[in-house]
Amino acid sequence: MDVFELARKYHDELGIKDPSMATMAAELFDELGLKMVEFLKEEGYALVGTKFIDYDKGLVLDVTKGEKRFEITLRKS
Repeated sequence: MDVFELARKYHDELGIKDPSMATMAAELFDELGLKMVEFLKEEGYALVGTKFIDYDKGLVLDVTKGEKRFEITLRKS
């Protein structure tokens, strides 16, 4: 899958609105972010939102399960 197909998935499945940010997520994390969200959904978590921190290495997945809320940070080193 090329980076633009991945970017579209990051847009559609993770709700990253800005096309350039979705493309950056695809370039940095390949399918990792998508697979993490897929796994979390299978475990009963719901994705509430996503955001970038420091604009080049950290993607935060905001998830909930029941009344609990969590932030999971994917960071490229």
